[in-house]
Amino acid sequence: MSVRALRWLLVPILVVPLVLLLLHGFGRDPQAIPSRLIGKAVPTFSLVTLDGRTVTSTELRGRPVLVNFWASWCIPACVEEHAVLLDAARRYGSSLQIVGVLYQDTPQGARTFGARYGEPSWPTLLDPDGRLALDFGVTGPPESYLVDGQGIVRFKQFGPLTQAVITDQVGRLLSAAVGGGG
Repeated sequence: MSVRALRWLLVPILVVPLVLLLLHGFGRDPQAIPSRLIGKAVPTFSLVTLDGRTVTSTELRGRPVLVNFWASWCIPACVEEHAVLLDAARRYGSSLQIVGVLYQDTPQGARTFGARYGEPSWPTLLDPDGRLALDFGVTGPPESYLVDGQGIVRFKQFGPLTQAVITDQVGRLLSAAVGGGG
């Protein structure tokens, strides 16, 4: 086989996989990190809140819940997201439960954060050994999960939640709940 013929044989062998790889990469959302929990039941837990109450996964059933893993040292992402969560709590009221989970942080750090950026109206769970974060597959804050009224995880957001994501995803959950599908 001549060098020229070999060259024409190598071009498709090298170029075609590269083009396919690039097309696959450009078609993906860089914020979309898959979760093994989508479509599955929320991990069971019983944790103490920042104010000393105990919250269990069982008592969250019945209406949609947003589980938000965050930390006081997660700046600026958690600060930006906190404003979105405060607005969502006002906007959706009792239709949506929000539960914060303190990720690799201290209760004092959480209290200082709340005093500086706005006290949340939702409970903040303490996860001192990180077991709940591991059960959810959290890679780092902020990271959020939307769970339907039956306790099934429906959506995961890696990175800060935005107004658009909240409107879209919570709207879907609430529509499904009204329609009997969630």
